[in-house]
Amino acid sequence: MKQRIIFLICALLVVFLVVMKIFIFRGTREITTLTTGSPVVPVECFVARDTTVDYQLETVGTLRANEQVEIVSEISRKIVAILMKEGTLVTKGQLLFKLDDADIVARINKLSLEVKLAQDNEAREKVLYSKGGISKERFEEVSNHRQVLQAEIEILRVDLSKTAICAPFSGKIGLRNVSEGTLVSPGIVLANLQDLSRMKVDFAIPERYACDLKARSRITFRTDNLTTDQSAVVEGIEPSVNIKTRTLLIRAIAQNNDGRLVAGSSAHVFLTLRELTGSIFIPTSALIPSIRGYTVFFCRSGVAVPSMVKTGVRNRDFIQITEGVRQGDTLIATNLLRVKKDSPLKVVKTY
Repeated sequence: MKQRIIFLICALLVVFLVVMKIFIFRGTREITTLTTGSPVVPVECFVARDTTVDYQLETVGTLRANEQVEIVSEISRKIVAILMKEGTLVTKGQLLFKLDDADIVARINKLSLEVKLAQDNEAREKVLYSKGGISKERFEEVSNHRQVLQAEIEILRVDLSKTAICAPFSGKIGLRNVSEGTLVSPGIVLANLQDLSRMKVDFAIPERYACDLKARSRITFRTDNLTTDQSAVVEGIEPSVNIKTRTLLIRAIAQNNDGRLVAGSSAHVFLTLRELTGSIFIPTSALIPSIRGYTVFFCRSGVAVPSMVKTGVRNRDFIQITEGVRQGDTLIATNLLRVKKDSPLKVVKTY
């Protein structure tokens, strides 16, 4: 009897343990399913509305000197004097280099004496010709000889002028590449001259904006060596689009009286092309790029709903939506990496 009671107690204990294990395992599995299935995602949302924005395009340009030229010799001669100081300002017409001209001067002096003799002969022949002492042909021959000599002198004077190399415009002269005594030829660059009083800002914009920028428009730009924005005025626009890059070349002019802008530097150019009004703009953070296009997530009835959209222009913070979003739609703007289709949402902020 005693053994039966013990056996019955053991059986009841085993049954109790089995039942408890079943209920505990089922509860754990349900909790795990709830935990790993669709967790609630906290997000911030943006309500789409008609927006007025200044559309600003950012591109990269290059600074160029207002005028720049390589100083070279037109003739092959030896340098006898260097009359410039490297890295200084020079004025238009200032003598920079002097080439050897001794033989040219000597030939001019020789021809000048011959011209004087020819003029005396012409004067005597003219008297004889007026009295019929010589023929007209003889007189013309003497006169022509005098004119030829004078023409040869003019040619030599042109060559003489080429031995004095002067600045074609006012500007800053660079480092010289030659020394006194160097035999130079037309292919040798003696120095570079740049007019830095104004600076050209050359940049390109996509062809889709070709009609949005006009001459005399004002732009701003920034360089790596300056912390403040600089301004420039559009001076010229290339009449045609580059068929290779599909961009339009623009040139603006910036004043550089203080000399802070350096030619050859890169420039980050910012220009306002037009003001967009009555358009739907959303934060760029709400846009998800993909191979098929762009996707946004709407917050509808507390769950995430994806939708494809079409975009327009953009600025630093916002992008225009041309199709797929209507005024009043609520879009998810944060935590998009955790959001999936039909994910439950907890809106912590709406703006």
